Amino acid sequence: MQLKEKVIFTGLSVIFFCWLVYLAKSILTPFVFSIIIAYLLNPVVERFHRIHNMSRLYATSLILGLFFAIFVSVSLMVLPTIYSQTLDLIDVLPEYFKIATNNIYPKISSLLGKAGFVMESDFSHFAQQSAANSDVINFSKNIINNAITSTVVIINIFSLIFITPILIFYLLKDWNVIIAKINDYLPRTSSSLIRRIFKEIDDKLSGYIRGQLNVCFILGTIYSVLLSFTDLNFGFIIGFLTGMLAFIPYVGMTIGFVVAIIVGLFQWGFDVSGILAIIFIFLTGNIIESNFLTPKLIGSKIGIHPAWLIFGLFFFGDLFGFVGVLIAVPLTAICGVIIKHIALEYKRRFT
Repeated sequence: MQLKEKVIFTGLSVIFFCWLVYLAKSILTPFVFSIIIAYLLNPVVERFHRIHNMSRLYATSLILGLFFAIFVSVSLMVLPTIYSQTLDLIDVLPEYFKIATNNIYPKISSLLGKAGFVMESDFSHFAQQSAANSDVINFSKNIINNAITSTVVIINIFSLIFITPILIFYLLKDWNVIIAKINDYLPRTSSSLIRRIFKEIDDKLSGYIRGQLNVCFILGTIYSVLLSFTDLNFGFIIGFLTGMLAFIPYVGMTIGFVVAIIVGLFQWGFDVSGILAIIFIFLTGNIIESNFLTPKLIGSKIGIHPAWLIFGLFFFGDLFGFVGVLIAVPLTAICGVIIKHIALEYKRRFT
């Protein structure tokens, strides 16, 4: 097969594979999480298999059992607090709505009026006069109903609970077999290049993912403890989720900060000390993350330019939805490595 034919065949194969992945995006969630967890646990299983002379099956069972035991233990400690604060949030939403309509909305209306914008000072009149109000409400109800009743959502939830552990087990048990099969199917003329690409991808991702998990856990602890000390309503759950979302650059901390400020305004009104305390906590968390945690635990493992990273967040988020946002950083890093090697190979062959 000539070089031109190889390039065309490879390109068409990649396009066809990406098309299949796109078609199956609604059911990818358990497979994505299974691959990520298996990838993280495989070095530990490999160590027990080689150094301690355990069979692959026994090592996989042992490590997976320990992993789920730790996961369940942490969940039992954290979930009751999250569950109780979620119920409290549902109970207090009507009160928050009353505060927003009676206190916050009139002040915003007054400030906009002073700036020259005409706005109804009474929220009830504004709601009645807004032709789009009923449409917004109906649209929101439809979204909620579809999210709850969607067959795909129900399948994903049950598959995450029941199918993911089975997938992780088989991936870990047969990891070496899977890698060997992939190696067998690599074209001989390009196998060395492909192995170099995958080696660089592995070097980038392995340290980054493990380091980022540690960063998320530490930040979740810092934010949840400090926000709880301020007596902010739902401070623990806001801080915990902010830390867990820290692996999504710029998005996690922004969401946590905005939610904390909004809850603080509902709880304390325009109390300067409370709002400044929230700002100080998030500034402290950002300083600790950028100056201590990220350099020590992650370093420059991923090596992605911020502009390329932001593009990756939007691109994969639009392509695969929420799951795409979750795995945007690793996918962007993989694309960066592949593009770099393709460009180098092109330069070597044709210039």
